[in-house]
Amino acid sequence: MKKTVSINLNSFMFVIDEDAYNVLHVYLNKLEEHFSNIEEGGEIVKDIEARIAEIFNTKRSESKQVINLSDVEEVIGILGNVEDITGDEPDEKTTEKESKKTKKLYRDPEYKYLGGVCSGLAEYTGISVSIWRIIFLILLFAGQVGVIAYLILWIAVPEAKTTAQKIEMKGGKITLSSIEKTVKQEFEDVKKNFKKMKTSNLSETLNNLWNSFGSIFKVFCRVFGKILGVSFLIAGAAIIAITTIAFISVGKDNIVFTSDFINMVWLPGLLKYVTNTGTAWFISICLLFVFIIPVIAIINWGLILLFNVKTNKYLSLSTFAVWIFAIILTVVAFINVGASFRATETITKTETLAVDSLNTYYFSLSPEFKDICLPDGKHCESGKGMHFCIDSHYLLFDNNKLKSFVEIEFIATNDSVAGMELKYNANGPNKNEAKENIKSISYTYSVDTNTVYFEPYINIKTNKWKAQEVKILIKIPYGANLIIDKNLSDFINIEDITGKFEDSEMTGRELLSTKQGFVVKDIND
Repeated sequence: MKKTVSINLNSFMFVIDEDAYNVLHVYLNKLEEHFSNIEEGGEIVKDIEARIAEIFNTKRSESKQVINLSDVEEVIGILGNVEDITGDEPDEKTTEKESKKTKKLYRDPEYKYLGGVCSGLAEYTGISVSIWRIIFLILLFAGQVGVIAYLILWIAVPEAKTTAQKIEMKGGKITLSSIEKTVKQEFEDVKKNFKKMKTSNLSETLNNLWNSFGSIFKVFCRVFGKILGVSFLIAGAAIIAITTIAFISVGKDNIVFTSDFINMVWLPGLLKYVTNTGTAWFISICLLFVFIIPVIAIINWGLILLFNVKTNKYLSLSTFAVWIFAIILTVVAFINVGASFRATETITKTETLAVDSLNTYYFSLSPEFKDICLPDGKHCESGKGMHFCIDSHYLLFDNNKLKSFVEIEFIATNDSVAGMELKYNANGPNKNEAKENIKSISYTYSVDTNTVYFEPYINIKTNKWKAQEVKILIKIPYGANLIIDKNLSDFINIEDITGKFEDSEMTGRELLSTKQGFVVKDIND
């Protein structure tokens, strides 16, 4: 049984067996002795200890908590012995080769404007930092993609804080020599900056002012960050709560959930009227990912701003990749659905209308459709159905039956008798299927002597919406009279040539057909 020793390396506690401890102790003593005569020696030894602690942390697991001799020898093999430090510059080809093998992505804190993302990407890819900044500016002006991508990289990519991380960022091999060289360079940079500050009183004054401003700005940012964090958490939690209520409250048998506070549409239930059930659910799930991932990101940012919570970069990048993939799938699915509306077909039916002895035509809504949901959005007394407007098509969902409102247009004509044209339109992926979709339209009207009674909407027998519609064109001869009942006011299109009346105001009045159009006979009313 070997004796173990507890040691502290870079504020990390390790349990190490006695043999390993003796070797490590001798190694660190040699390092301290070697660097004791150098001004920045203490900082070099500290960074070397930090690197040793990083490697030791990778050696620990649930089944292994004690650092053994082989672990210490591996560390010495990676960093090198004191005797190996020659100070010679490495071969350029060798450095390039090692750089390609060991280079890691970090945010560069030394040349940053905001988070050091662009300077870090420049080190990792070898592309100029200016080019990366131009790319993000272009993405920023193109939309919010640039901001989202930059913020995600800012959160997901760690900052190069330690000397070892700075060496990894530049693609160097982490050895005693490279750590020594990096620390010396940092000390030299500090000295140069300090000398520049001493040579100019103006520079010193400006620097002090800048530091004071920076301190005030940091305090402001901290306070604003906390407020922003709370806002992000509240907004994210509210959106997720509303989404959860929508999924719980609305089911497949009804596409609309209405309460005193919330009006929601059950998306899979709505999309099933446009495409098949599988595609409807596929699009709905993709849209859920597209919508909910940014909300989760907002909540995560709120936690970071409030509690400085660390995020897993691999998890963040994976989530971002899922979000982009969901967007692509959603676009492709919608393009596929849109292809089923590519072709348009029309079938026209005509009918001659009778007239009474007074040369007057009458038009009204069928009596059984008194209580309907009108396309102007008025509440219907029966409480049945729900309206949607898609590309100027008014759709009614009544007891899970799909219906579409008709359009009735009146024009004056020089024909001797009145006529009516019914144009049946529908879309499809090709002409043949568009014609088949027209057959799904069920529409009836009735004529009683000189009165025409219209149904307000068409029934779509297949319950699949393919832009089915019926447009009714009524031609009234010059000199003839017509009366349109008020219950048709929401379905008609008729022009008053005097410009005094809207379409709905011309109902319930006696109108005269002229060469210029229609006029109200009782205009003095």
